[in-house]
Amino acid sequence: MQELLRQLVAGKSLSVEQAVQAFEAVMTGQASPAQTAALLALIEQRGPTVDEIVGAATVMRAHVTAVDVPAGLTVIDTCGTGGDSAGTFNISTAAALVAAGAARAAGGDIAVAKHGNRSVTSSSGSSQVLEALGVKLGVAPACSTQCLAEARVCFCFAPAHHPAMKHAAPVRAELGFRTIFNIVGPLTNPAAARRQLVGVYSSNMTETIARVLAQLGAEHAMVVHGQIPDADGRHIDGLDELSTAGPTRVSEVRGGKLATYELSPDTLGLPYSHPSALRVDSVEASAALIRRVLDGEPGPARDIVLLNAAAALRVAGLADDLEEGIARAGEAIDAEHACAALEALVKLTNA
Repeated sequence: MQELLRQLVAGKSLSVEQAVQAFEAVMTGQASPAQTAALLALIEQRGPTVDEIVGAATVMRAHVTAVDVPAGLTVIDTCGTGGDSAGTFNISTAAALVAAGAARAAGGDIAVAKHGNRSVTSSSGSSQVLEALGVKLGVAPACSTQCLAEARVCFCFAPAHHPAMKHAAPVRAELGFRTIFNIVGPLTNPAAARRQLVGVYSSNMTETIARVLAQLGAEHAMVVHGQIPDADGRHIDGLDELSTAGPTRVSEVRGGKLATYELSPDTLGLPYSHPSALRVDSVEASAALIRRVLDGEPGPARDIVLLNAAAALRVAGLADDLEEGIARAGEAIDAEHACAALEALVKLTNA
């Protein structure tokens, strides 16, 4: 580890093999807290490379407590990096439930293995809002497998699936700033999803993460960063979702090929949303807004959920394009399939 740290101090990056070596030491407790802190700080100072992220994700995947996917099912994920500080409700979580509802309606081979954690940068993380909606967290992997089979959605609570992170957790807490682990988390789905919608906190990260996913064997992924005006409407904040309050940068990888482009909501038939309609100040407010969306309430919250669910359905192969995805997502809500997916998830996790 000392030699690798000297290399980083000298301004050089790590190869995939070296990153595997370094993060294996961290996740097995062989690295001291000081060495772990130095590793994370040095990488974060200049920004992680594709090779470093691939190496860290490879190690994290090797140590995950896995969820078995029922035979015949293909899983997708809608986990983002968080860290955008935009203060919106839990859009990707709502989109996951809507995508699961559409999958149930289609009666096919798609399910959603939603991966997430508690939030440290916003008022509500995915686990917190699902708990408020009645979902029990930290269930056994066998329960998650059953949820995939019957509800077409499960929630993989990160602390229950990444025990090796216990060695890094105290260091991360003491450092108090974002590290490579914020990026690696969404790339280590416990159900080994190879089709993903990944939101990132910076527009500069979309192509980097898309390249990482391609190296890690992704079949189809969309890496997105949306724009949303701040509370004063004068500056642009970042959003780790597709946005209906501004344009979204998308880096899409499919079959090893990468394409980057910009999306605007109006080109998809969706109105621009006022940012205030998307922001919440508590877990309870986020849960209440998600329930209203699933109950069919029209408005900006529904529109942004439709857009993000459409992207999930596209990477799942249930929609050829976003327009078809929006239509399918709307049907899943209006026919109460999304509500049924949530109800089934609540029932199964509390059984």
